[in-house]
Amino acid sequence: MVKIDIVVANAGVELADVPVTDFTEEQFDRLFSVNTKGAYFTMQYAARNLENNGRIINISSSSAAFPFKGFAVYGGSKTAPAYLVEVLAKEIGLRGITVNSIVPYAVANAGIFTDLDTHSPSLKWISEMNPMAHMATVEDVANVAEFFASDLSSFVSGQHLLVNGGGSQ
Repeated sequence: MVKIDIVVANAGVELADVPVTDFTEEQFDRLFSVNTKGAYFTMQYAARNLENNGRIINISSSSAAFPFKGFAVYGGSKTAPAYLVEVLAKEIGLRGITVNSIVPYAVANAGIFTDLDTHSPSLKWISEMNPMAHMATVEDVANVAEFFASDLSSFVSGQHLLVNGGGSQ
């Protein structure tokens, strides 16, 4: 039998710069199928099968924490799993399992920023909204995942850690 200690719900698709008046039902269904339904059932499977003292880590988005024009469907699809993180933390905490979310800001070379020049003047807004004046790196997010997966976070559960360089949006 396979022993499971850590589960990361990381699958996701994005939809950016699409106003509420313009998104389609197909776009809505796709994002909620992957981002919400996928995360819910991944975390449910983890709750049923993790060893005691295991870890569940959900990868969310700052779009769920800070509403942003054009991100209604994406942010909405990431908001529901954040709620599940808090519920699961309460339901399975007695087993020593922690359940947390990583909430990254714009991440260079990930998601919608995969094929963009992250130093492009068109992305100046990122620097303006972030005191550290740059995008997060994949390593920045991985470092938080390593923390949540380790014993260092054994008494941290039901939390949503913003990885945003001190930005307010």
